[in-house]
Amino acid sequence: MYEFNEETRALVDLVRRIVKDYQMPLEARLLRGEKLTLADYRPGREAARKAGLWGLPVPAEFGGANLSLVDRLAVIEENRKCLTPIRFGGEIIPSLFNLKGEQKARYLDPFLSDSTETCFALTEPGGGSDPARSIATHAKQDGDGWVINGSKIWISEFDNADRVFVFARIGREKAANNISMFAVEKGNPGLIARPLPMLGYTHGTHQLIFEDCRVDNLAHIGAEGGGFKGAQKTLNLGRYDIAAVALGIAQRCYDMMVEHAKQRVLFGGALSEKQSIQAMIVDSWIEIQQNRLMMYTCAEKDDRGEDTRIEASMMKITCTEMVGRVIDRAIQIHGAAGCTYESPLAHWYDNQRMARIYEGPSEALKHRVLARQLLA
Repeated sequence: MYEFNEETRALVDLVRRIVKDYQMPLEARLLRGEKLTLADYRPGREAARKAGLWGLPVPAEFGGANLSLVDRLAVIEENRKCLTPIRFGGEIIPSLFNLKGEQKARYLDPFLSDSTETCFALTEPGGGSDPARSIATHAKQDGDGWVINGSKIWISEFDNADRVFVFARIGREKAANNISMFAVEKGNPGLIARPLPMLGYTHGTHQLIFEDCRVDNLAHIGAEGGGFKGAQKTLNLGRYDIAAVALGIAQRCYDMMVEHAKQRVLFGGALSEKQSIQAMIVDSWIEIQQNRLMMYTCAEKDDRGEDTRIEASMMKITCTEMVGRVIDRAIQIHGAAGCTYESPLAHWYDNQRMARIYEGPSEALKHRVLARQLLA
């Protein structure tokens, strides 16, 4: 079993209190069928910000929490035990920290002040598992700006975003070194959004269509052709985050199945006395502890400056597959009560099926990352 140090335990306790006070009441409202808005989440988000839990990976010089990867994952794991988690300032693309002058004022400062929301548009209809070669969206320099044409798909968080960071090819060669990143404001007339409801997504996803979408030169972020390198860093951290989300959900499901098994009486005895139920509970506990140990051990390596791209892919695979099994067992133990959307179990059953696909399907990660390294 993995044990946190004293400082990390205190951090987890802080998150647990904020979630209990602000987010669990929202979960109860959601389970009653209420529609929640961004305004409903603001009190918890502000409480987290006042507690120093804002911009978890953001450097201290920019006002962020600047957490180590171990601490960041611990916060995410605890936060995701709730069906209505806090967004600790949202996600940020690391390359934005290199911006200067007017670009910094336009794209970084609003994020740091928590006055803007963004989303990340990489995947395309032609294929998302190999973006370096599948990106067909093209940006062409034109006068004092750029014109973008193409399409992105399965883009999450667009509903709440003020702008989109889109990745487009600036040359015809299908290579990673000619992909750049551009910022496109949501109201740009060349940006058309089509809603795409998806399994488990409260706000759904969108297809984004860029038709002669014009942006100025300031909207071109970073060096020409350097966009994909920044995307890879974001994806790597994102895979760790997904693993931590899966662990948090799995732990809550485990807690729920233990409580229910102790309380539920069937055929003259508690469910917890049945050997088949005990086996499901023990199997879940073992899987959760194994994955927690692996994830935080790998995160320690990352904090020491070691390259953990392989580990991030490994953890994304194992944790997202594990949580599916744990949720399924929890629903089985709860019976019909676990299948209603008045229970968080049904919501997680929907949500976590997608986790094995986004940020790299399990099969693609095994082939493109793990097998390539193991068989080199």
